[in-house]
Amino acid sequence: MKKILLLLLLLLPIISFTGANDVYICKSKGAKKYHLIKDCRGLSNCKTEISKVTLKEAQGQGKDLCGFEK
Repeated sequence: MKKILLLLLLLLPIISFTGANDVYICKSKGAKKYHLIKDCRGLSNCKTEISKVTLKEAQGQGKDLCGFEK
């Protein structure tokens, strides 16, 4: 049991920094959603750059999760 706990404690920092909190946003002025995957069909109408940002950044810009990914 101690070995399992030790292993989890060692892996937790690695898991936290793997980019699991990265999302995709359309850089246009009217974009209001963030997307979990770059190939989301909600991004297909984006006429400007698609950018990878952290979830906190996207939420800080007032963006909500895309309806196709709920």
